[in-house]
Amino acid sequence: MKEISKSYLSKKINKLNKKIHRAEEQNENNKVWWRKMKLEKLKYKLKKIN
Repeated sequence: MKEISKSYLSKKINKLNKKIHRAEEQNENNKVWWRKMKLEKLKYKLKKIN
């Protein structure tokens, strides 16, 4: 199992933010909603590590 570090989570968060903004420009609300849910989970995990 891969060890989850701060840098790994921050990279994932940045990638997801890019995907969210791209989907917002294309008016794909369903994708935006699901990605925001995943983003909240990642942010929670990052806070937990700190």
